[in-house]
Amino acid sequence: MPRVSVIIPMLNEQSNIGLLLDLLRKQTQLPDEIIVVDGGSSDTSVDIASNFEEVRIVNASPPVGAQRQKGLEIATGDIVVFLDSDTQPDEHFIEKALSEFTRRKADIACPLFVPTGVNFAVSLLYWFYNLVFIATQQILPSGAGMCIIAKRDFAIGCGGLRKELVYEDIEFIRRCGKKGRYRILPVKLYVSGRRFKQHGAIIMAFKYLALSFFFTLGIFKFAEIIKYPFGKYEQGRDEYVVLVDDGGETIGYELKSRVHNNNTRLHKAFSVFLFDSAGHVMLQQRSAKKKTWPLVWSNSCCGHLLPGETVEQAARRRLKEELGIDNVRLAIVIPDFRYFAQMNGVAESEICPVLIGYSDDKVIPNPDEVQEIKWVTWDELYGICVDPASEISPWCIEEVKLLNKLLKDWESEERFRQIASNKPLGDS
Repeated sequence: MPRVSVIIPMLNEQSNIGLLLDLLRKQTQLPDEIIVVDGGSSDTSVDIASNFEEVRIVNASPPVGAQRQKGLEIATGDIVVFLDSDTQPDEHFIEKALSEFTRRKADIACPLFVPTGVNFAVSLLYWFYNLVFIATQQILPSGAGMCIIAKRDFAIGCGGLRKELVYEDIEFIRRCGKKGRYRILPVKLYVSGRRFKQHGAIIMAFKYLALSFFFTLGIFKFAEIIKYPFGKYEQGRDEYVVLVDDGGETIGYELKSRVHNNNTRLHKAFSVFLFDSAGHVMLQQRSAKKKTWPLVWSNSCCGHLLPGETVEQAARRRLKEELGIDNVRLAIVIPDFRYFAQMNGVAESEICPVLIGYSDDKVIPNPDEVQEIKWVTWDELYGICVDPASEISPWCIEEVKLLNKLLKDWESEERFRQIASNKPLGDS
């Protein structure tokens, strides 16, 4: 059986890379190696990818063609599978794709691309291009870099990917297709529809139409007048949350925009209580833009874990995104907290570890997340949470009561004093 190398170019993909790597772990035919080629991510993409011990992470400067070429050069597999970071292969994808690749005696191939989270018109556009790719596969090889499958030696023999081109994937398919056997495989690969969500369906449709004109004529360099930036999607536009069973084991993923309803499924989250050197704790009033509990006062920071992310990584990410701080010492103090709450027909159902942390960094609230902040003493916070008339989030009330009990249990309140005095936190 041929060895298979999966190559993933990555640039600022914290919302997607963990999901893709987890889906690759669940394949009925596991890849022999997974190479993530990072183009200098400034978010937490590399941290998340590093949580997967089977993944090899290397660096290569953009554009994406240079990243794909770097992966091709260092791959050890007989067959390489290029996957974009936002693709979502089902559990049989690699097994089916390789079976069809072999059966059709292909040297290079693409699957059928099926978009997720888009309207019917965008789905039709994708299927139109799928049909065009099928019809022209022997006379005008066409596809997309979202997934390219190729024999490694054949790809290298064809000259590999041209690093200087923006649309190097199409040029690579066209060039290899003329030298060998190119096929569209009858295997579906689910791909992100975020390009259409961010830029608009009509604009993207016209871009694809214009690009098709240039690609048909083979003028790939001139096609670069159509801008198509890589790695510059809006972070957090619609992230995936991690669904879990009652035992806390991951059972799937769902878009954040869809997971919260009147019957929200249990998912992973976290809460942070942030202290300063004076021993004050920060409260935040949630933004009016929030779907859940808008304008309600709550703990310093809370959020969801991204696929593949640890609790501490998620907490640090959200502290930076919500409050503009990244120099925080954290400790998980209640690892198994969970709750269910409802407001205005929307429910929260979370396994939500509680962390305490220390920072004297200047807080710069993100107005999309935070309406207002205030610093209070612990006694003031406890008084607010036990007052039935207080308007504060239900999870914050429960967490403060549990923390207050821990505070009494900790000898001489040592753990809180460590935070307030800026000493190392010790074991969490």
